[in-house]
Amino acid sequence: MKTNIITVMPTRGLILTEVQNALDAELASCRQIPMILRTYDLSLPVCRNYLIETALKLKNWTHILLLDDDVILPKGGLQELIKLNADISIMDYPIKTIVNGKQIGTVVYDKDKSVAWAGLGVVLIKRKVFEVLKQPWFVMTQYRTERAQNGKIGFFVGQSQEVIQLSGGEDTFFYLQARKEKFSVKVAKKIAQHAYIENMVSPVSNNRYQSQHKIVKRNKIEGRLV
Repeated sequence: MKTNIITVMPTRGLILTEVQNALDAELASCRQIPMILRTYDLSLPVCRNYLIETALKLKNWTHILLLDDDVILPKGGLQELIKLNADISIMDYPIKTIVNGKQIGTVVYDKDKSVAWAGLGVVLIKRKVFEVLKQPWFVMTQYRTERAQNGKIGFFVGQSQEVIQLSGGEDTFFYLQARKEKFSVKVAKKIAQHAYIENMVSPVSNNRYQSQHKIVKRNKIEGRLV
């Protein structure tokens, strides 16, 4: 079956030329007709769910490319994601967090080297994944993650007692649901660039985009979209 990709991109009202040029070049190199859906003035994770709902009303596509508005695809990156032929093909990208003096990416591996969760900045996902998983596909969660002494990652309901950042978001929720359905997940070798668009947009626009469910310690998963 021929691969037909539709790109969905949540935005904060600013399209970076570098991001768009890289996407255009990658789609052209893979002989893809540019089909791009964008949102503006919607917060995460609402915009992701809205975009997927909209995409599923359209026919003639086999894969969705989730692309954040500040992630720049590397040359040949889309072709590598296609060749992985996984249900969920991930490309990592650096984030601001520093661990042991090094900037880290978004992919977290479990003890068995499988992907526990990752970011959603560059992910190529087969259509069937969204058709099988229940809506909403992206929900801000109350999961807290801990790695046991044997290296296995555990997920628990509720915030981390000391380090709030160890609590998951809508990306964690999505990957956990995918693991339950045993969808295949692979990670590309190429790395994307992160433009950190929050440094370029107004604080009001960025805060609106980042606004999600209010997280309270020990609350259960909030299933209602804002």
